[in-house]
Amino acid sequence: MLNLDGLWEFALTERGEESPVYDSFAAVPGSFDAVGLAFNRRVIGNYRKRVAFTGKMRLKIGSFGLHIRVFFDGKFSGESYFAWSPFETVLDGGEEEHEHVLELKVDNFIEGHPLFIDRYDFYGFGGIFDHVTLEEVREKEVESIRIHTLDHVTGEIALRVESKADFLRISFDGGKAKKYPNTGEILRLKVPSFRLWTPETPFLHRITVNEKTVEFGVRTLDWKGSHLLLNGKRIKLKGVNRHESHPEFGAATPESLILSDLLRIKKAGFNFIRGSHYPQREFFFRCCDRLGIMVWEEPLSWGNREEELSPRFLDALAQQLALTIRTSYNHPSLVIHGFLNECASDTDGGVAAVKRMMEVCHREDPSRPATFASNRVRNDRCLPLVDILAMNVYPAWYGTEKLSGIKSALDAYAEEFKSMGKPMVISEIGAAAMYGNHSEEPWTPWSEEFQAEYFCNTVSAVRENPLWDGFMLWLYCNANTYTETVYKTARPRGFNNKGLLDEYRRPKLAWREVKKLLAESGKDC
Repeated sequence: MLNLDGLWEFALTERGEESPVYDSFAAVPGSFDAVGLAFNRRVIGNYRKRVAFTGKMRLKIGSFGLHIRVFFDGKFSGESYFAWSPFETVLDGGEEEHEHVLELKVDNFIEGHPLFIDRYDFYGFGGIFDHVTLEEVREKEVESIRIHTLDHVTGEIALRVESKADFLRISFDGGKAKKYPNTGEILRLKVPSFRLWTPETPFLHRITVNEKTVEFGVRTLDWKGSHLLLNGKRIKLKGVNRHESHPEFGAATPESLILSDLLRIKKAGFNFIRGSHYPQREFFFRCCDRLGIMVWEEPLSWGNREEELSPRFLDALAQQLALTIRTSYNHPSLVIHGFLNECASDTDGGVAAVKRMMEVCHREDPSRPATFASNRVRNDRCLPLVDILAMNVYPAWYGTEKLSGIKSALDAYAEEFKSMGKPMVISEIGAAAMYGNHSEEPWTPWSEEFQAEYFCNTVSAVRENPLWDGFMLWLYCNANTYTETVYKTARPRGFNNKGLLDEYRRPKLAWREVKKLLAESGKDC
């Protein structure tokens, strides 16, 4: 494998300009519009690098935004609008080794994008957010491996391998390989000396099929009753929503920062993260697998009105959803598939859209529950369609309740929907606070004291009501959002300020108080 990270020749161009002058440089990974000359501009970032190789190589780009086009020796090689997703294309270097020119043209244009809309409440950065590599394309290689646990008591798994090889040599954890004819059928195998994956003991096994090795965890999920079960036992989700965002790095947050975030979240007593509102990077999942942090992942969407649920939008969303599921399939930390956050689920178009996405989820991965986060709960027509009831509710912030009324509001939701007999979670709840803004009792909105009491009341309400299967506080840390639309006045400084930490990861009072509450509540929360 050839790693192409590092320094690339770089040029900024406007829409319609096709002849960039490479008079500068850019680092890969990196967001070109987080700071500097392209800050807050909608432009094309042109990256160029010279590479020498022969034969066919697979170019792999871990994550990008919002639209990427690849040119190899001046010829178009592929493109993708599936922002935040991985992208790959095959390049043919010929029989004799010589220097080739690789160009990546990444734009952050919102107008005309099939999935990103200008009023989305998070910033659509441009750039290459993750690693860029070249890998040799081999004849009869193992293209993909998919594993899910059939029985957590016996350690039996289902293994699906995509390969044109005649035989499959399979081994576990570096042990002796066994040879199987490649019939294309799903294999049922038992993992020798298996150990379960749980948030407390996140043990990972390795499977090697021919030349390809992947990690996986032995664990099962069950959501057919009123509660979510992990390995046959009820589990309560204690989570936060998290954006891949930073004022200086944009969406290309360094791996050290990702790991720092996750370690802090785990140490605080949380066991769950909702990845808002786009696919998560491979490094993020590898960390969550090892730390025992469960994850909800979803494709790119947010608050889509009925008129926005067009055939073009839904086709693109269904494709990215399927890609997201296939990419993250083997990660034991992934426990919920999501989509269409806060869509028009009280309309005919919303019902059709949710039905279609649920079909994609169940077709691609019947081993995990699927849902969407609803902000129209009492008028929602799609709740009977999903596996888990997920509610985005903001009592005492957008609602008329007082802080003391948060518990009664959440209790009312739980009581109203318990008859549906499905697991119920609060997928978003929160209040904004400006870092350093303090007030005396009675607490005033936007103060750290108001936010701290808001979140503590929420955690206590969920802990004390056995009907809830968990919460996902909005938001782990402040995140960049719209600055160039009519909605900018609702987000001071161009940030969603509901973070328990500010955008530089400085803890607000709410973080310290919630952390203390989680430590006191222990496993009963």
